[in-house]
Amino acid sequence: MPGSLARTTAPVAKMMRLWNYKQGSGLGAHGQGIIAPIKAIRHCSTAGIGHSEKTYKNGLHGAPAPSPPAQDEWHESAAVSRALHLERECCERTLALLRDVKLQGDDSVETEEALAAIVKSEEELRGKKRALGAWRGALPAPTVQHIVEQVLTPRMAMKAREWEPLWSPGCDHWLRPWIPLIGHLPESLYGTVESKISGGCYDVISPWKDYFGPTHWEIFSRRHILPKLTRWLQQLKITPPKQRDTKFREVMSWTPLVRTEDMVSILEQEFFGKWESALRHWLRSARPPSGEAAAWCAGWKNLFTPELLHDERVQARLEAGVAMVDREAADLSRLVCHT
Repeated sequence: MPGSLARTTAPVAKMMRLWNYKQGSGLGAHGQGIIAPIKAIRHCSTAGIGHSEKTYKNGLHGAPAPSPPAQDEWHESAAVSRALHLERECCERTLALLRDVKLQGDDSVETEEALAAIVKSEEELRGKKRALGAWRGALPAPTVQHIVEQVLTPRMAMKAREWEPLWSPGCDHWLRPWIPLIGHLPESLYGTVESKISGGCYDVISPWKDYFGPTHWEIFSRRHILPKLTRWLQQLKITPPKQRDTKFREVMSWTPLVRTEDMVSILEQEFFGKWESALRHWLRSARPPSGEAAAWCAGWKNLFTPELLHDERVQARLEAGVAMVDREAADLSRLVCHT
């Protein structure tokens, strides 16, 4: 028991009793002394007296903690629910549009059949546990082709010419409601849209990863996104011990819009060499504590997206930076011992 006289020698115990010491209490006039012994704190082998683990204000804030699995499942469920709601909205809009087309004098067999097919497809929307995409799958291919090419695309072309990306980046009025039916932006409108969004900010460009087809999105990213990210990395200034230039965070925020392999190639060309050079110069000129240098490397690692951290080339370059810190610390330790 802490504070027990059984832990000491008989003469000391006798003296403590003469001074009215009570077992289990602390020392002092009011028993305010500590009872439990001080616990030893283990440090690394190279740490000296007074060493303590601490955080460093290096301008590299840690990445947010990953969402728990339950929260990820909730987000996924919410996304499916929104997509199913959009399907219903698309069906209702398509039905209203075809009826309007008929009122305007279109008595073609194709429009009549398309209208009948949409009315029949409403049965797919009544099920409580319907699968995403089942509504479009219930429509005959000729019906979808007629609606997209003859009814929707001409109207969308007019809307696209009038569209202002900054006012409606999500295209909530002229494109998004039709996505469950058309899948992607009609090919004839790519040129118009590309000219309007090529110089836009993230909020303007990001929705189009889903709206463009995969091939057209890759072409767009190579033309407009990858050159932007390359330029930002070329302009990036790396300044240990404290990072003030925030361009790297901006680059990472755009990373989900491009292929991981393309991003890794840019990092190898424009970032890692500069990063290692800055780290090496700092270690040799300023001789920072190994803990501070390790925290600096960890801070940079936390800025990378999970997809990039899973890439072996990125892992190798980041680990090389940590190994550099360890080597410099070992060299300094040998120098101090030799002196």
